[in-house]
Amino acid sequence: MKTRQFESLVKERCRSGDLTFPQALRFFDNLLHFRDPKPSIITFNFLFASMVRMDNLSTCYPTILSLFSRLARPRGIPPNVCTYSICIDCCTRVNQVDLTFVLLGRLLKDRLRPDPMVFTPLLKGLCRDNRITEAAAMVFDKMRKLGCTPDVISYTTLIKGCCSAGKTSSATELLEKMIGKWEEFKPDVITFSTVIDGLCKEAAVNKAFSLFEQMHSLGVLPNTVTYTTLINGLCKQGAVEKALELLNSMASKGLEPNVVTYTTLVDGLCKKGLLEDPGKLLQYIIYKGHKPNVVTYNAVMDALCKNEEIEKAEELLKDMICRGVQPDVVTYNTIMDGLCKMNKLQNAMKWLDEMVSKGISPDIVTYNIIMDALCKEGETDKVEELLDDMISRGCTA
Repeated sequence: MKTRQFESLVKERCRSGDLTFPQALRFFDNLLHFRDPKPSIITFNFLFASMVRMDNLSTCYPTILSLFSRLARPRGIPPNVCTYSICIDCCTRVNQVDLTFVLLGRLLKDRLRPDPMVFTPLLKGLCRDNRITEAAAMVFDKMRKLGCTPDVISYTTLIKGCCSAGKTSSATELLEKMIGKWEEFKPDVITFSTVIDGLCKEAAVNKAFSLFEQMHSLGVLPNTVTYTTLINGLCKQGAVEKALELLNSMASKGLEPNVVTYTTLVDGLCKKGLLEDPGKLLQYIIYKGHKPNVVTYNAVMDALCKNEEIEKAEELLKDMICRGVQPDVVTYNTIMDGLCKMNKLQNAMKWLDEMVSKGISPDIVTYNIIMDALCKEGETDKVEELLDDMISRGCTA
C-alpha cells in the first residue's frame, strides 16, 4: 500500500471513533516505515488526537509523549504547532500542567510560533488547578511576549476559571474589557453565558439579567444554556413563576428546552408545591423526546413522597430502571425516607437491600433514615447492627 493510501486509511479509522489504543500504536509504527514519500504530520496529528480522547488516557499518556519524542527525532517527522497543542492538551487532561511548560519550551526551541490553540489547554489546566493568577499573566503578558495575541477562547477560558474559583467579579471585569474592545475581542454567547452562570451561582440574579439584556443590545443571541442558567437561578430563589415566564419567552424565540431546563423547573415547582401531579410533567418531558436523568426522577420522587404518594414514587423508581436510568443514593434515600415516614419500615429495608445489591453504598443520610425508623419501633438491637455496618464501611460523617 502506498503512503497516501495508508494515510487515508488511518484518518478514516480515527474519524470512526472506535479506534483502540493498541491499534493506534500499530498505525503509528507502520506510518514511520514509509519513506518515499514520508507521511504528513497531519496524519500523525489525527492519531494523537484520537489517543488523547480515549478513556484510558491516565495510564496511556506517558506512551503518547514517548511517541511524540520518537516523531521529533532527527530525520523524523517534525511536529507542527497542532501536534504540540494536542500533546499539551494531553498533559492538562491528566493533571500534568507543569509538563506543558516543558512542551511549550520545546515548541519555541523548534522555532515554531505558538497560536492561541496551543495556550487554550494550558489555560484550562491552570484554571482547573486554581492557578488563576498564572492564567491571567499568561493571557495579559506572556502570550503577547511570545508573539501570540489572545483570542475570544483565551479570554473565555480565563473567565470560566475565575467563575469556578468564585471570582465572578473578576470575570465580569474581564468581560467588560472584551466589550470595550469589541472589534478585537467580540465575546460570544459562551462568554456571556459563563458569566451569567457565575452570577446566578452567587445568587446575583438581577445582575445576571442585566447582562442578559446587554447581550441582546449587543446582538449576541442567548441560547438554551443561557436561558436554562437563568431559569435555574430564579428557581433557586423560589421565583418559579418568573422562571415559567422565561421558559415561555425562550419558546417564543424558537429555542427548545433541554432535559436540564425541564429538570430545573421540575425541581423548582416541586419544592414550591406547585405541581398537583408531578408524574404528568415527567411524562410530558418524555413525550417531547427528552430522556429524563436521575436528577429529574429524584425531584419528582421527592415531590410524590412529600405528597404521601409513596406507591407512585416506587412505581417511578421501577420505571426509571426499566428506561435505563440508573438510580443513585439520593434516589433510594428519597424512597426510604418516604416509606419510613409512613411507617413502612420493612418496605424501606427491601429497597436498602436492593440498593446494596446494585453496588450503591449507603451514605450517612441512608443510615440516619433507617436508624431513626428503627428507634421509633424500639428495635435497638438492629440499630446497633446497622451502626456497626456503618462504621465498617467508613461512613462516619
